[in-house]
Amino acid sequence: MAPMTAFTLTAPLTDPDTAWTELLAHPELLWGHGAPDLEPGRDYASHSQVGTGGQGRIGSVQPGRVEFTWGAAGWEQPGRFVVFVGGDLLVDARAIPEAAATAARQHWERMVAGAADYLNHPNPPLDAPVRAVLFDADGVLQWPRPGWLEEFTRIGGDGFVVDAFRAEIGCLTGHDDLKPRLEALLAASGTGGGVDEILAIWHDIVIDADAFAVVERVRTSGVTVGLATNQQSYRGAQMRDRYRLDRHFDHTFYSYEVGHAKPSPEYFRHILAELDLPADQVAFVDDAPANVRAARVVGLRAALHRTRDGASGLAADLVGLGVPI
Repeated sequence: MAPMTAFTLTAPLTDPDTAWTELLAHPELLWGHGAPDLEPGRDYASHSQVGTGGQGRIGSVQPGRVEFTWGAAGWEQPGRFVVFVGGDLLVDARAIPEAAATAARQHWERMVAGAADYLNHPNPPLDAPVRAVLFDADGVLQWPRPGWLEEFTRIGGDGFVVDAFRAEIGCLTGHDDLKPRLEALLAASGTGGGVDEILAIWHDIVIDADAFAVVERVRTSGVTVGLATNQQSYRGAQMRDRYRLDRHFDHTFYSYEVGHAKPSPEYFRHILAELDLPADQVAFVDDAPANVRAARVVGLRAALHRTRDGASGLAADLVGLGVPI
């Protein structure tokens, strides 16, 4: 068997009891997109916003403690992990292949830091009436067509997914062009894949009609609705022109047009200035913990949405924020 290693990561928590309850309700805080319910024996495959991730099984679950396995593609067997929620959020990892240790540690450093940051920033008091609601797009109202990760890997090779999303980050503010970045990545991969093929997959969006019906219910109640989404220019144009999403909203805030991207506080400050509303009268729903945390820091009331909960979960998120629907 290949050499193994271990690591332990910690981040302080300000309210351990609330943190454990929140982690049970939102395991995606630590496990990422595709997170499982924290029930013994549940298999899962999950990934971070930048595409890193793995698969495994939830083991024992006790108050403040979860045992689970997790491993990336190509591992002989998954590593053994334990999460502790107390004064700190602690992740203890064992049986990690030495060759994969750096990548695994970087992934879990990102997840632990992001989870703790979110857990330490609860909503401001929900006293004021809600006059506007902002909806994230991907993971809330729409999602990529199933199989897109495998197609990206087939076209661009191993590691392309992570590299492509890192390349996209610099384009979300509209200050750079994604196509040349992808062309360079594909040329370096040697797979012969083409950028138009990649963009076609990136632009293949599944629209959740039931979620958009929730948006319409909020709008018809008299509350202003806005689309608040991180997009590079090519995909944003597809959403606007091919899928005609703008017609569902009073305002649209595509990051490449705003000039700032979530989770930058400046993104939300720009929106508040455009709406001419105080932050505590604006609600926001997103599936990314970092974006919810940033909105709360600016003073918005914000809910973390579980994609798997769909439109009924979105409606519940809004009710929890005091939105009349």
